[in-house]
Amino acid sequence: MQVKLFEARYANSVAILLNKYLPFEEENENTVLQAGGIQYICVANEEVVGYIAGHLIEEAHNEFPYFEQELRGLRSLSMDKATFNTSHLVVNPSYRGQGIGRALVEAYNAAVKEQADAMIVVGWVKSDTNRWEAEKLFTKIDLTRFIYLDKYFKPYEVYCPSCAGLCYCDADIYYKAY
Repeated sequence: MQVKLFEARYANSVAILLNKYLPFEEENENTVLQAGGIQYICVANEEVVGYIAGHLIEEAHNEFPYFEQELRGLRSLSMDKATFNTSHLVVNPSYRGQGIGRALVEAYNAAVKEQADAMIVVGWVKSDTNRWEAEKLFTKIDLTRFIYLDKYFKPYEVYCPSCAGLCYCDADIYYKAY
């Protein structure tokens, strides 16, 4: 298995991985290619088994349009510093426990550090487990909790496999300044 920078030839495979294991918005080759920012993949036998991506925040209010009061400080930090918002982290469940998530997070973190002053991660806390599966990966690179918000995704009106309908999951938002 190899973690490497995303290449356009893997866009369709990334879309399939996202649609299968992180199904918030329907992805396709074009949406993956248009994502831009920093993207890493993990490939095993020419199959994409892991993906992480994020982008530079251009307008903090557009990035975090809800919870006006609660996220005011986060928006302010994002305007004052070049900040990346980590948009995706997914590892095929058949490959979990093999260090893929850790390797993706470490590669992504190193790249963000070269291009920005800070990083934000919104952890999706599943309503059926009250856990954020990647929390340990991100706290190992010294992200600290900014805020925990109940039912963060509800205003987005997205389908959630855990909620079996509109998402009512919570969010654990982490921040790191370099």
